[in-house]
Amino acid sequence: MSSIATFELDVAEKSLLEEGFIVLDDPIVGSRIKEMEEREFPYFTEFGLDFCRQFAFDERIRSILEASLKECILAHWLRYEQFPGHVECFRKGGPRAGRRVLTVHLWAKGSEVAYYVGSHLHDLGTVTGRRSLHEIPHSELNRVGSEPRVKYFPHGGLVILDARLGFEIKEGYAITFLFAEEEVIVKWPKIGLPYSKALAEKVSSMEKEMPTIRLNFSFDASPGSKSI
Repeated sequence: MSSIATFELDVAEKSLLEEGFIVLDDPIVGSRIKEMEEREFPYFTEFGLDFCRQFAFDERIRSILEASLKECILAHWLRYEQFPGHVECFRKGGPRAGRRVLTVHLWAKGSEVAYYVGSHLHDLGTVTGRRSLHEIPHSELNRVGSEPRVKYFPHGGLVILDARLGFEIKEGYAITFLFAEEEVIVKWPKIGLPYSKALAEKVSSMEKEMPTIRLNFSFDASPGSKSI
């Protein structure tokens, strides 16, 4: 696995396939996350949607999504804080589940995470954790020989990973996006936005910019009660 300043799709694809994640160089992500924190994480505002557009739809991420998944949907957007001692994943099942969901981690300054290399390639036993994610016992990781690779992000960082990959947030937090193929998210709740004309126009603009990636958004209340 390598951090890449000059993006090469074939390098990213190989790392994602074999190791389960890739670190993308981004010198401003930590500062932008700090702005979000100072504003108390206003996700579902014009500022928040601009943040989403800037990072979740980074050109490199879009390239990987288009190469890795069928037409996909931004289905989940949340902040996950440190949870040392717990290895989690968003999707279980290894080869049986297949690569149908990708995760984007945007790391705050000073964050530290351990990614369990190759764990996405194995059908591991899991339990439902406190955060409703799948937790992987260390005995299962040891059984398949998956070792942690620790990454420290003093200035913040951007990582894209297979949603089956095990990770442990040792310190800090990650603003997290999940992109999934449609069949996977049939029963997932939509991301609710408060209705305003400005937000509706911004979402419409984002959809036009990214025709291969849909948005699992719905407006909580509007004159016409619009869902997207």
